[in-house]
Amino acid sequence: MTETEKKKSQMSKGTRVLLIIVCVIVGIALLLGATVLILNAMGKKQLTADGHDMTAIEDAELLDEGRVRYKGQLYQYKKDITTILLMGVDGREKREEGDFTQSNQSDVNVLLVLDPTTKDMTMISLSRDAMCQIDIVDETGNVNGYARAQLALAYAYGDGADLSCRLTRDAVSRVFYGLPISAYASIYMNGITDLVDQVGGVTVTALETFGQFTKGQSVTLNRDNTEDYIRYRNHDTEGNNQRMERQKQVLMGMARAMLSKVRQSPASILDVYSAVQRNVTTDINTASMVYLARTAAGMELNGEVRKVQGESVLGEGNHAEFNVDETALYELILSIFYDPIEG
Repeated sequence: MTETEKKKSQMSKGTRVLLIIVCVIVGIALLLGATVLILNAMGKKQLTADGHDMTAIEDAELLDEGRVRYKGQLYQYKKDITTILLMGVDGREKREEGDFTQSNQSDVNVLLVLDPTTKDMTMISLSRDAMCQIDIVDETGNVNGYARAQLALAYAYGDGADLSCRLTRDAVSRVFYGLPISAYASIYMNGITDLVDQVGGVTVTALETFGQFTKGQSVTLNRDNTEDYIRYRNHDTEGNNQRMERQKQVLMGMARAMLSKVRQSPASILDVYSAVQRNVTTDINTASMVYLARTAAGMELNGEVRKVQGESVLGEGNHAEFNVDETALYELILSIFYDPIEG
């Protein structure tokens, strides 16, 4: 073999090696891309419901295939809409699953709604004091009775983990006329402070004067002062409503910061979750997280947290009770989860 032939042979081998490397890289990239697409499809299937058989009220007529007629207008349940219940728990740290010795309550109960058709992301806040039907369970998790009580107590009847989340989810679904709730996530106070750190702090304008906060003054919440801001409560009928307004501020600030992160890198949602995981309970798996991150990245966050309307009163034992305005809630559900159609 001549020197020229040897060089050609070496170049040919080098080219083949390079091609093999390129093919391997492309193959890995395609495999990763396919994995993401598969996870995305699985997550979508897990987090979307085909329809909603809403409980009827006056002036409403339930039809088939997710349709309802209300005051003469026909509505259709939206396709591919996702609803997740987010709960903020009043304890500092998550206890061991199956521990019924503590009685933590869900101070914050918010529905996160993702509408891929309109590209809207909406949050709906329901008072912890909302009077509703909650399940009473034994230590094996079996329902052995029912009670009408504040929503926050539904979490207390569980184990501080999945059972508590399921009990709260079922109670919220009943309040929302049987609305399907695709997933849930609860977070304890230490998890919230970790989350605030993860997003680089949340700046708010103080709504009230108390403790270290002055009404109208801008303050950046961090690990040291977030709990004070979102947990303080006057002990009167309006105390929780005022606290909810502050919680809504913090929720919106964290949501905007997290959405910014996800837009830069959808995979960052996994890093955020890893940082708070020890104080979180959720049935959202990896496939669902991938779908949520990819879906949320292309959405706009509604500029306000929608609030379920009602009236706060002092009930038995001078405990605050929030009575939901059922007609206003029905119309809120129709405006967010349904499309008006002809017929």
